[in-house]
Amino acid sequence: MLTDFKITHKFPIVMISLALVSAIATGFIAFTIAKNEMAKSAENSLFALLESRKSSLNSYFSVIEKDLIFHAQSPLVIDAIKQFSLAWDALGDQQTVYLQDAYIHLNPYSNKQKDSLLQAESGALYNQYHSVYHPEFKNLVTTREFHDLFLFNTKGDLIYTVKKEVDFATNIFTGPWSETHLSQIVREIDPKPSIDQHVFADFFTYEPSDNQPASFIASPVFDSNKQFIGIIAFQMPIGPLNDVMHVTAGMGETGETYLVGPDLLMRSDSRFFHGRSILKTRVDTLSVRKALQGESGNDTILDYRHIPVFSAYAPVDFLGTRWAIIAEIDRKEILEPVYTMSHFLLLSGCILAIAIFFLGYLLASDISNPIVAMTRMMSRLARNDLSINISVSERKDEVGKMAEAMEVFKRNAIERDLLQRKLNHMAHHDTLTGLPTREFATEQFDALLQQSKLSGQKLVVMFADLDNFKWVNDTLGHQAGDRLLKETAIRLSDSIREGDIVARVGGDEFLIILPDAGDASSISLIAKKMIDSVAINFMMQEQHCAITLSIGVASYPEDGEEYSILINKADKAMYLAKKKGKNNFVFASEIDNKPLQSPSLKTNGG
Repeated sequence: MLTDFKITHKFPIVMISLALVSAIATGFIAFTIAKNEMAKSAENSLFALLESRKSSLNSYFSVIEKDLIFHAQSPLVIDAIKQFSLAWDALGDQQTVYLQDAYIHLNPYSNKQKDSLLQAESGALYNQYHSVYHPEFKNLVTTREFHDLFLFNTKGDLIYTVKKEVDFATNIFTGPWSETHLSQIVREIDPKPSIDQHVFADFFTYEPSDNQPASFIASPVFDSNKQFIGIIAFQMPIGPLNDVMHVTAGMGETGETYLVGPDLLMRSDSRFFHGRSILKTRVDTLSVRKALQGESGNDTILDYRHIPVFSAYAPVDFLGTRWAIIAEIDRKEILEPVYTMSHFLLLSGCILAIAIFFLGYLLASDISNPIVAMTRMMSRLARNDLSINISVSERKDEVGKMAEAMEVFKRNAIERDLLQRKLNHMAHHDTLTGLPTREFATEQFDALLQQSKLSGQKLVVMFADLDNFKWVNDTLGHQAGDRLLKETAIRLSDSIREGDIVARVGGDEFLIILPDAGDASSISLIAKKMIDSVAINFMMQEQHCAITLSIGVASYPEDGEEYSILINKADKAMYLAKKKGKNNFVFASEIDNKPLQSPSLKTNGG
């Protein structure tokens, strides 16, 4: 080849040509791999963020539904509906005029502070009941961040609200708000109410609340004789939804998550729009359509701003209503490092060709060998081999710069791996206490059981339940109950040996697994240590909470050779411990042949 050229000319020409071809090929491969990996990484990260937001949203909805169930059955709400209904009937035919004058038109407080009026000045029976129940309901609305709370009688009369907006004291069936979505859910309940009935109305503008977006959730209320006496409803605000959707961690400069309803209008505000987006911004994209059809996945699309984005989507269902939850980030932001790298590769290739022209074979060899090595390293990185040592990064030339870019890719891959491990940990551990879940503990028990069968060692299962926990929840609130559970988890974990397992398997129920537990005296010492650790009084809201622990103990192989048998016997033994006065432990061997009701059937801790 080129036999008529001198070697001093031919070699630089050949080397430059080969160098250019190699640089172009290497750059193209690197660009393609990097672009695909970056896109795949972005899609995976985006979907993980979407699932995190979806989980938070489902938790929020679950809390609201549980609040509704609890308050629909609470004596406070039952008594309030009964007494407000009596007071309403006592006002004759002038209920709307009287109550709106007393609590709206003649209310001395401003429109946004109408709920500050505790009792109107007249001696009407309604005002007396209002002074009794209003502080309780106002506190509930404030602490739970609801916009309002409604009580209806069986005729559709709105006999009480917290906010005292213009819908107060009207009839939801025949009054001015009979065509609203609040009226729709009350009508849905009223014909055939049932105890387990919960109805949700999607966000629409609600005129009594200054035409702001509002959604409602309602449930029928029954008295102790199971007679239908009225309806309780919560007006849900947009603030908590925005709080969940506007978390920007991991979303970069252009990323956002938002909700879209079946009418293709937003159900949360956009991060990039000033003012309100809910029920105003229409999002008719492929991602939204697929999510509303029940699909989950990733796509590259034009978003509602007509900007190319990576889009992750999934459906969110709540009480018969389906929304689309969308997580998106601009494609340009994700691929910008790849394009920057491609420019760098092009520039370094030109410089490399000029250098080879002057330095010849020695310099070509010096360059070609590292390039070959880097190609191998890039291939290993593409196969997710993170143990690779990018040694050429010590060079100060363009090859070293390329290696630095590879170091960035490697670090990104390591971060993705760490994120996956963190997600796995979250999947197997309780979010409140950090203890293993029932499922994870069951898997560990199966492995330990096989070891015990081979070694002949004893394997002990303890089922523990907090005594008087229901009192803490009912008296001090669920937040105090959560703090108590966290502190209990810490104390139990400090009481066991290294290698033992303590898991949270229910509201206030814990499972303890002791491999190689030794004899009965050793097991008793461990159980007593746990009981003593919990028996130390807890300080909750400046009150001493006397919480104790009841434990049931079952052992392999004496009490059984299967997990279900052992946990059942431990459960019954714990129940016997409670029967004996609580704050103690009982071995399964102490249980006689008389069957016991399992404490796992209870609905509250205690």
